[in-house]
Amino acid sequence: MRSSYSKNATNAFALLRMRFSRDWFLLLTLVVLAAAVIPVIIVRLQAAPVPLERDEGEYALMGQLILDGTPPYSEAANMKFPGIYYAYSVILALFGQTAAGIHMGLLAVNLLSTLFLYLLARRLLGEAGAATAGAAFVITSAGNSFLGLFGHATQFVVMFALAGTWLLLEGLRFERRTLLLWCSGLCLGLAVVVKQSGAFFALFGFLWFVCGAFRRRPVEWKRFLRECASLAAGIVLPGALALALIAHSGVSDRFWFWTVDYVRAYASEVDLGTGIESFQRTFMLIVGNNPVIWLASLAGIVAILTTESGRKTAPFLLAFSLFSFLSVCPGLNFRRHYFVQFLPATALCAGAAVRALEEAVPKVGNRSRAVQAAVLAALVAFSLTSVFSMGRALEASTPEGFSHSVYGVGQPFSESVRVGEFIRKNSKPEDRIAVLGSEPQIYFYAHRRPATEHIYMYGLMEHQPYALRMQKELIAQVEKNEPLFLVFATASVSWLPHRESEQEIFRWMRNYVRDYYKPVMVADIHADRTRWLMDKEAESFIEHFTGKVSSTQLIVYKRKAAG
Repeated sequence: MRSSYSKNATNAFALLRMRFSRDWFLLLTLVVLAAAVIPVIIVRLQAAPVPLERDEGEYALMGQLILDGTPPYSEAANMKFPGIYYAYSVILALFGQTAAGIHMGLLAVNLLSTLFLYLLARRLLGEAGAATAGAAFVITSAGNSFLGLFGHATQFVVMFALAGTWLLLEGLRFERRTLLLWCSGLCLGLAVVVKQSGAFFALFGFLWFVCGAFRRRPVEWKRFLRECASLAAGIVLPGALALALIAHSGVSDRFWFWTVDYVRAYASEVDLGTGIESFQRTFMLIVGNNPVIWLASLAGIVAILTTESGRKTAPFLLAFSLFSFLSVCPGLNFRRHYFVQFLPATALCAGAAVRALEEAVPKVGNRSRAVQAAVLAALVAFSLTSVFSMGRALEASTPEGFSHSVYGVGQPFSESVRVGEFIRKNSKPEDRIAVLGSEPQIYFYAHRRPATEHIYMYGLMEHQPYALRMQKELIAQVEKNEPLFLVFATASVSWLPHRESEQEIFRWMRNYVRDYYKPVMVADIHADRTRWLMDKEAESFIEHFTGKVSSTQLIVYKRKAAG
């Protein structure tokens, strides 16, 4: 009797000790994850006042128009799907119509993405692997090599894709999962509506579910078809609602042109050789910014192929990585922020490397959790150096100076703030303006409606069949709407012309601006300063302007009084 009691007490003590050890290990991994998240939050808060760049300006303008009751593709348009515009309208409504408000919204999106990734990784990789994945993602997604402090659409794609993937894996754990699968599909569908590249995550989710169903034999066909329909209905619903809204707004033809016809022409511009060169150049840049995490990710790939626990998760991680990479590839334009969509897969592989220690370390001693925690802490400590470096740069500079350091002096993002404020103070809400250059953030700062739907000049300069038609559309729309102010951005990066670009718009500009407008403000942007010229000084500058005075100008013209 006494022996039985002693044995039960020993077992109970062992269970309590195991539970205590597990809880403390979980707490320790969460502390290390928090040590990664908190500095990133601080840096993002520091960067909140940094002026918008042009992609943010486009989304902010569209969101502003939506809040004013104007649907996308009616008064301003581009090739993105409308989801990102509605996402920005929500951010503007919640956080305010300022650059700081937009970047606060981005912070919320990034933290939600980190949470969804942690929850996804927790099922696959355990506590230490999940903390590693979360830390790797939150650090790298804020990096300058990805333009991570700026609110690109890819950040929103990642949030919805991770939410959908996590819900999918959660749903597969339950017998009654129809609702979870529908919710998963809804999130994956939202990723598609935000940006076309989100379709790769939706395709991955659907194929993973189908393949999983066929691995479990025999297939219950009635249940399988019901669950497939639920997942597919969730994926399709956001797109169907968006199309219905577009049709109701009467802009279906413009939506089709911008998101289908023009996208097809745009995607065919870059050949395979140029795309490979672009990939190599961009990939080396982003790997060099934080090599520790990329090395850990490489180690994770080796681990999932060579360890017993790794092989269990290998199909998911490899398939997810493949579709994540494909999301970066459309058009072969490997811009830095496109790779944000590949970061969750990279972070998961890094987490797999730490998870593999659980299997490897017991062979040399029973200290696997201590080693996992130590490696996790070291990985976070080394990776945070890039975050601290950004923090020091933000402290030592103004928001405008930081923008110049990231994008270069030739980009007029900082000067756009003052130009927009000048136009807003000297015009009425019903007045329209036109920006001849790819600087849509000026419309947002001015809070004035565009006189033309063409808010970027790049499409007008590209060697594609719609370029001349787009130039003629801009000319006709500007002449019809007679904008009170016209802003000309002289920087080549605002146009990207080449030898084969159509020239009609430039011939028209010379005559139209001379006949109907006068210069009232010039931002003459030099490497070390910006010279602001007003009224007579602006007129004198334009009279002697040769195009070689400095690298960039924003020239503000006001319409001459009639008669």
